[in-house]
Amino acid sequence: MQSCQESLSFKNQKYISTLVNSKISIMKKLILLPIIFLFISCASYTPVEMSPLTQQFQIDKEKDELYISANNWMVENFNNAKSVIQFSDKESGTVTGKYLLKETYTYSGYTASEVGIYAIIKLQVKDGAAKITVTSDNFQSVTSALVDEQYRYGKEDAEAQVNGLISSFEQYMLNDTSGNW
Repeated sequence: MQSCQESLSFKNQKYISTLVNSKISIMKKLILLPIIFLFISCASYTPVEMSPLTQQFQIDKEKDELYISANNWMVENFNNAKSVIQFSDKESGTVTGKYLLKETYTYSGYTASEVGIYAIIKLQVKDGAAKITVTSDNFQSVTSALVDEQYRYGKEDAEAQVNGLISSFEQYMLNDTSGNW
């Protein structure tokens, strides 16, 4: 009889121990959940508004030659399927496209959504001159220690990239020799 009581007592202790451990586990999760939420919600979003950037320069070439060069520059620089030429008119000397500056993420609660930050690039040419205008979308810059560096993108990053595009266009137009083959 005593061994039966000892057996029941041992089983009860084991059951009680398991029950206590599961309650502790649940309590740990309940304590960790607000802490995790606190860290995720610490990300700050800063609205970024950019003014259009325009550059004009003189080139000693005819309009038709400049138009072909401008179109070729767009094709070479729009190397992402999400960057597209939207309008092209040889008569007016205009080429316009939507360019993907950066793919990043926006965070809401526990989810992350992929978003693209775009710019509209408008190229205009006439005899002896070319003009580029880059109008970037407004976007929100996220700053948080929890966001990986590769997904952070701010106004300074966007301005540097847009200025790089403008410089690239100018150099391409001045040095393009695709018509001389």
